Amino acid sequence: MKLWSIFILFFYAVQLAEAQDYSAAERMYVSIPSSQTATSAGIAAYINSHYHTDEKKVEAIYSWLTSNIKYDADSIHYVILDEDNEQRVSYALRRKRGVCENFAAIFTDLCNQCGIASFAVEGFTKQGGYLDRAPHVWCVALVNNEWGLYDPTWDAGLVGSTRFDARYKYFKVPPSEFIQTHLPFDPIFQLLNYPVNYNDFVRGNTQQNGRKNYFNYKDSLEAFKNMDRRSQYASEESRIKNAEWPASKIETKLKRIKFQMEVLNQDTDADLYNAAVADYNAAIHSLNVFLTYRNNQFQPKKLNAEVQILFQNVQNLIGLANEKIKRINSSKANLQLDTGDIQKKLDDLTINLKQQQLFFKNYSETADKQQN
Repeated sequence: MKLWSIFILFFYAVQLAEAQDYSAAERMYVSIPSSQTATSAGIAAYINSHYHTDEKKVEAIYSWLTSNIKYDADSIHYVILDEDNEQRVSYALRRKRGVCENFAAIFTDLCNQCGIASFAVEGFTKQGGYLDRAPHVWCVALVNNEWGLYDPTWDAGLVGSTRFDARYKYFKVPPSEFIQTHLPFDPIFQLLNYPVNYNDFVRGNTQQNGRKNYFNYKDSLEAFKNMDRRSQYASEESRIKNAEWPASKIETKLKRIKFQMEVLNQDTDADLYNAAVADYNAAIHSLNVFLTYRNNQFQPKKLNAEVQILFQNVQNLIGLANEKIKRINSSKANLQLDTGDIQKKLDDLTINLKQQQLFFKNYSETADKQQN
């Protein structure tokens, strides 16, 4: 009997130790009025007004997300891999369910709206010692100048369980532990100074001792955080290609990066084109002011300096439009916009401007002679 009691106590101690090993933080209870949970802006506004440190904000975000968005395997059929984060967020908030892409999108969106830098991270995971067939998405966030690792999808799956109900398991997990189950495509997101490659990850060889090739991930992440999106894609692509991945494992990821860069390039070109058209229209408006003045027999009289300002404005706007067209024509987009039509209009306007400038010069010189 005594031996049995000792066994029970030992078994309980082991179970408790295991639970403590798996837990990263106490769960926080966050109740946000339903009227504010339809949009990420509403949720972020509530969190910003009720929590005043980055630690509490990120805990509140994680707690609300893992408690109110349900992981739903059926939702995988609704996932569009190349949709933007806004769609992923709005879709999951509307249905209150989603998959890893939705969880990561909501977490990063809320963090960013609360002034906390955060990125969604894609890669492969292991469960039960075996590599999962499909890639997964989790998050990193910068809290008090320290990057942390978070997997709200996996913790959402633990909500309601009897073993881990009171604690998070995948909230701000130490990188040396997180790498045992999560390998990002981009090694920068391992948050390790000695990144683990794919083969070592599969074998379970994730120890940092004795590894070579020191990597300053903190400086790299700081630089990455301050890049524009196009530069981020380019740097990410370069690191992934140099990270000793089997080609078959990164083929789809690299195609997606190229697709996203193409979309970004096309969007940039479209914005430049629209801005060039706006410059052209503004230039036409300024020249029409002069033409109206001319048609009214130069009455009421304007100072020559005023007219020259009109001409200069037209010339400046044409220059701005031409610069935008030049950038479009040198774009890296595979599908480039046809700028021929707007370029012809700008060229015609340039000729018209010179004609009007010459006419006004001759008119002014004649008027001056007559006065003298």
